[in-house]
Amino acid sequence: MSVCSEKGIQEYYSGSDVATEYVARRFLNEVHRLLHERQVQTVQGLIDRYHLEWVLELATGPGRLTRSVRPRGRRVCLEFNEAMIREGRRTCKPAVAHWVRGNGFQLPFAESFDLAYTFRFIRHFHGPDRRRLYAELYRVLKPGGWLVFDAVNERISRPLRAAHPEEYTVYDKLYQPDELREELKRAGFVEARLQPVQRFFGLQSKSQTLIGPRANWLNRIIIRTLERLPRRHGLEWIVTCRRA
Repeated sequence: MSVCSEKGIQEYYSGSDVATEYVARRFLNEVHRLLHERQVQTVQGLIDRYHLEWVLELATGPGRLTRSVRPRGRRVCLEFNEAMIREGRRTCKPAVAHWVRGNGFQLPFAESFDLAYTFRFIRHFHGPDRRRLYAELYRVLKPGGWLVFDAVNERISRPLRAAHPEEYTVYDKLYQPDELREELKRAGFVEARLQPVQRFFGLQSKSQTLIGPRANWLNRIIIRTLERLPRRHGLEWIVTCRRA
């Protein structure tokens, strides 16, 4: 059974080895670098366009996004696991964030943030726990405040998981677009925009496997050129919405 509980997720990502190896194991190939870049661009674009001053980064891990996003004002990074915080502080400049150890299900803040963003977190929980997280994020965002997170496209991902279930040890909620928008609406979030990422995941993965080890410069070009081609669906979405 996939890990999906609050305690299970906390334990799964604990430990110094997980913290120090997280980025190297998950975000060094070009397919995942593309995902990282799109996430950074989305968050940074909101900060710059709307001059957002108070930002919450939730479940930061070892600071993968933290080191790339440039805040305009104050940013708080909340993470449960101490090893992740130590790694984040080690790899990020001290001035870019204020680190806090805490639980995403019980945020130690009042209504104060213009933007909250989190990746590879909300999607790991079943419906009741997702609703708890939405309620906490709604509570700490100012009216009209932005929420950015990621969601997995059922149409693309389910066949991959059925073929290789052993590769998916942590639970992910798989969505249809209308289902995701309705879930956010019920939680009090509006203007949901779903930006597809890894639009040609099958071809992009083949490029990574066949070309990447020999000519990564070419692999990088292929993966990013494919991403620019028009296509409605991707393996994941970057979700942008606002507190009503």
